[in-house]
Amino acid sequence: MKDYIIYNGSLIPEEELRISPLNRGMMYGDGCFDTLRSYQGKFLKLEEHYSRFIAGANFLGIEAPFYFNDFKFKILELLEASNMLETDALVRVQCWRDGKRGYATDSSMAHWITSCAPITSVKETIMLSTVYTRAIPSRALERQFKLSNGLNYIQAAREATTSGADDALMLTMAEKISETTISNIFWVKGNTTFTPSLNCDLLPGITRDIVIELTRKMEGINLIEGEYHLEEILQAEAVFTTNSIREIRLVESIDNNQFDVKHSSIAGIKEQFEDFKQANLK
Repeated sequence: MKDYIIYNGSLIPEEELRISPLNRGMMYGDGCFDTLRSYQGKFLKLEEHYSRFIAGANFLGIEAPFYFNDFKFKILELLEASNMLETDALVRVQCWRDGKRGYATDSSMAHWITSCAPITSVKETIMLSTVYTRAIPSRALERQFKLSNGLNYIQAAREATTSGADDALMLTMAEKISETTISNIFWVKGNTTFTPSLNCDLLPGITRDIVIELTRKMEGINLIEGEYHLEEILQAEAVFTTNSIREIRLVESIDNNQFDVKHSSIAGIKEQFEDFKQANLK
């Protein structure tokens, strides 16, 4: 069975794709991307994923290559060709700038690829390790978009893997908790749920926003966004992460500090998220 992609709007077998190795995406990471989950051909907050992708392209001065209806249609076309309309799948949309070598450029034209893959099973809980590699400051590189250069995440993930952890807990240059390499992070102490604020050089995930909104509506639970040092999360009762592919995952440990993976507050948040998801898939 062939693997398919969408390249510049055309559905083609992946093996037929021919791209120059001198493209700006490969040479400089000059582009942006977004990842989302298909729930058997339905999506959660697809408009928000599209808007973030287009905003990232606009930030880079790259012309948006399609409108929302085209965006959704092409994803569905790809999923159908890949026999993934009846299963959950990861969808990635990648855009890079057309043009020649050199940092300075006046090019605004885009190339783009949409690809998909089955959602693989993973364990329910994860171990995190704090790492030396720091989150990139927003003043150095805008953090609200998924920009293509991910070397700091790669280095952080390598450090975590070397220490035997599943993912890295990254700190800011000011030693405040930021995020993991692939997720936003939350923790619970008493009746309060905490999460780093946007001042902490993190990517504000779409699932993060949903969880914040839902948690603030729950009776008996407070939610606070702020700037926190490492020792504050290590004193938590329970910790969890969020992203669009894995949704909500429990953290069993950070640097060998153990947490409750059956905490009632997180169970309630997961239940609220599941209800929200079922009501809003489209």
